[in-house]
Amino acid sequence: MRKRVSVWLLAFSAVLVMSMVVSAAPTKITFWHIYDGGEVQSWMKDVVRRFNEANPDIIVEDLGVNFWDYWTKIATATAAGIAPDVAMNDLGNVGQRAHADMIIPLDEYMAQSGVTLDEFWPATHSVIIWDGQVYAMPWETDVRVLYYNKAAFREVGLDPESPPQTWDELKEYADLLTSRDSNGRLTRIGFHPNLSNMYWWIFAWQNGATLVDDEGKIELYTPEAVEALEYVKSFLDTYGLRELTSFTSTFGGDAMDPFLIGKVAMVGNNNTFRETILRYAPDMEFGVARLPHNGTPASWSNGFSLEISSQSKNPEAAWRFLSYLMSPEIQAEYAKVNSSLVGSIAGSTDEELMADPSWRVMIDEMGVSRFRPFSLEAPTWYDSSLSPELDAVYQGMKDPDQALRDAQKNYEDEVARWHRTHR
Repeated sequence: MRKRVSVWLLAFSAVLVMSMVVSAAPTKITFWHIYDGGEVQSWMKDVVRRFNEANPDIIVEDLGVNFWDYWTKIATATAAGIAPDVAMNDLGNVGQRAHADMIIPLDEYMAQSGVTLDEFWPATHSVIIWDGQVYAMPWETDVRVLYYNKAAFREVGLDPESPPQTWDELKEYADLLTSRDSNGRLTRIGFHPNLSNMYWWIFAWQNGATLVDDEGKIELYTPEAVEALEYVKSFLDTYGLRELTSFTSTFGGDAMDPFLIGKVAMVGNNNTFRETILRYAPDMEFGVARLPHNGTPASWSNGFSLEISSQSKNPEAAWRFLSYLMSPEIQAEYAKVNSSLVGSIAGSTDEELMADPSWRVMIDEMGVSRFRPFSLEAPTWYDSSLSPELDAVYQGMKDPDQALRDAQKNYEDEVARWHRTHR
């Protein structure tokens, strides 16, 4: 009998030890991102390693996927019910996933951790908040600034330390910087919006348009918006569509970018373009300035978010990792590794980063930057409703007034179709 009791005690002790081991097992969470190679992937692996070492009760397993394949992979995983706990996603359409209950609100976790919205760029607030709640953190954003060729400025008698500040000056400088050969063919363009990483809505904002009405709906057809499109078209009118098409036919990317090879004297592009210049045209003398405007300073931002899936079984652990990624220290590291403008204001304004005059210009411009307004009923309104009408203007098929009138109707038709199918 004593032997049988001993056996039971031994068995119970083994079970107790096993249960203690099981209960002490770390929580595993998954994290997907778009860094599948190079220095950034190595850095992210190291960040995950450091978090795991500092938080032995959590194990983060990360997966980097090629940018072009990432979106299909995460959409497929979400549809199959196996979404990662934490994932990068498009910062501009957070509301779409929030409305579909694909991601969870973060307000409770933010409050517990002492994280507040004012830690992040104000421009990002409009896209991470949906129906009064915060659904994402702004991992990375960007901003458009003006890049200009200082040698070209000197060539035509312009002060290379005095870039244009207004629309009028931009047009004046562009005309001076444009050159043609003896046959009248273009050899250099001063500036053209369509040869920049800029879009009509930036000019609309700079002219006082908001692009949303009092009810938060997209509003494309206003006097300020029409005037902005007329201004954009004026550059095309100066060069001529056929001449411009012929001139730009040999342009490419990276080392063959028209700004880098001296074919365009001024371009609007995002903050990462600076690294492209330094890589492919290291001897080029260029300046970085805030975008010229017509009374309302404005730029455009987009970027990537960090979100917690509603399918996550461990949202608390997921938040601990997500908030670690959003800490000023990690955000500053990422900014330095990838030349990225991060969502954290403190991370973006790290002392080492701010020692660069070009970076300070970008930070100043981020203070007036905006995101495209999001529309649940027409999340890609800028492609579906607007883009064809802009093309019609650039091809001389419609005037700006008619084009934006039609774009507004296109958008309203999209909204109506959505409501008919979502009753």
